[in-house]
Amino acid sequence: MEQLKAVFDCNIYVQALFNPKGIANKCFEAVKEEKVILFVSTETLLKIREVLQRPNLIARFPNTSLEQIDTFLDKILSFAVEIKKVSCKFQYLRDIDDVPYINLAVEAKADYIVSRDNDLLDLMTDFTDEEKEFRQRFRLLKVIEPMEFLQIIKTR
Repeated sequence: MEQLKAVFDCNIYVQALFNPKGIANKCFEAVKEEKVILFVSTETLLKIREVLQRPNLIARFPNTSLEQIDTFLDKILSFAVEIKKVSCKFQYLRDIDDVPYINLAVEAKADYIVSRDNDLLDLMTDFTDEEKEFRQRFRLLKVIEPMEFLQIIKTR
């Protein structure tokens, strides 16, 4: 059986670190079990680290140290495939923070971007010119929520 290829949005990393028993962490377990190939890039890793170290998150989860964040990211790097050079194939002006994840998924020829971010999820359903262009240009790439992703894995 061919492995699914995926890019996880930053919010999946945040939820996995701060809620180890949650759905987002189950997505990472599928990667560890080699059911999924997870792609990361230098740019996405930097963004994920920056978000995980934000003072508001550290304040909300005071038991999480910078060392734990580093360990978490090192673990991810141990089973993810890092793509060093990601070219810009799509600009998403609605939310430019999502552009690195979209372009990484395109570069990796990923099947899925897994996210809970409505800006990304709307790429599949909204009807602005930008969202229609995304669906026309990248027909095989789907943006889905973690629960749907886990269901797809389960049915394979």
